[in-house]
Amino acid sequence: MSVFDLDTVFSFKSHPDFFWKERDGVKNNTVRKVELDDERFRMLIAWSEIGFNDGDIWIEIVNCVNNESFKRTIRDISVYGKLMIITWNFDLKEE
Repeated sequence: MSVFDLDTVFSFKSHPDFFWKERDGVKNNTVRKVELDDERFRMLIAWSEIGFNDGDIWIEIVNCVNNESFKRTIRDISVYGKLMIITWNFDLKEE
């Protein structure tokens, strides 16, 4: 898999109790159980192994109730056991 085959925007749903914290920069990460049958996780693992610069890849967080969303540049992807921690930059500049 080359970098040209990889997605650059990854969308995840968030519960309203967390969405506002993520949107407003109080909480600039999401923790997800790695599901290898979900292509997003395979691609994010590939990015973490290949390496990337700020601005190369983005996360979109979508409020699961009203579909409000925001995008941020991904700063770090860490895998700990079966968990993935995706941290983003708090910048209001969007793609």
